[in-house]
Formats: sequence, C-alpha cells, structure tokens
Amino acid sequence: MSRQVNCQEECINGCVLGDQCPNLEYLAKARKLLAETSIDKLIEISDSRFLPPKDAIETVSVD
Repeated sequence: MSRQVNCQEECINGCVLGDQCPNLEYLAKARKLLAETSIDKLIEISDSRFLPPKDAIETVSVD
C-alpha cells in the first residue's frame, strides 16, 4: 500500500517520498525550465500571472 501525501503541506522542505514521488516528471520539467530560461523571462512570466486574461480586456473608446 502506498502512502498518500499532500505535497503542498508535507513537502515544503523537500519531497518526503524521494524516488517514489509520483510527481518526479514535473520536478524534471521545472528544473529544465529554470535552467533554460533567463531570469528576466521568469520575472515576466511571474508578473503576467497578476494581469487580467487577454480576452477579458475591454476596449474603451474615449470621445
């Protein structure tokens, strides 16, 4: 029987399951993104999280 882990709560200081973690593929993808992306691009990605969705922006006409 495998142990159920709430990663958000239990893995704040590192993965508690080690090599048996079901999320290892996501860790590899995250490490690749960080290794291959400039800090400026990472900041841009982070900042865009707080912008409204592009399809939610309305065009306002000023007369």
